[in-house]
Amino acid sequence: MIISHGTLSTPPEHAEGARTLLRQVAQAGRQDAGCTLYVVSEDLERPGHFIITEHWDSMADMQAHLALPGVGEAVAAAHAMGATDLTITAYEGGAQTRIM
Repeated sequence: MIISHGTLSTPPEHAEGARTLLRQVAQAGRQDAGCTLYVVSEDLERPGHFIITEHWDSMADMQAHLALPGVGEAVAAAHAMGATDLTITAYEGGAQTRIM
């Protein structure tokens, strides 16, 4: 399993547009092969700062998602909104352990 953690920050005046954009990206991503989770959250203490969590069956599935034209268009749109820190870090997960 691949676990992906991403961040995206936009100026306050573009936060609503970023919410709409990220909602669309998440809805589309959930339909992609190998995606088992795609969630976007907003930091309650920092409006306009978003956390993106994704789970993929494989790195190949995640790479295929990232190569889709819609993802590239969304990245360009985020940059046009003044995104200051678009990051994605992927981790390869092992066995699942339920903590709580």
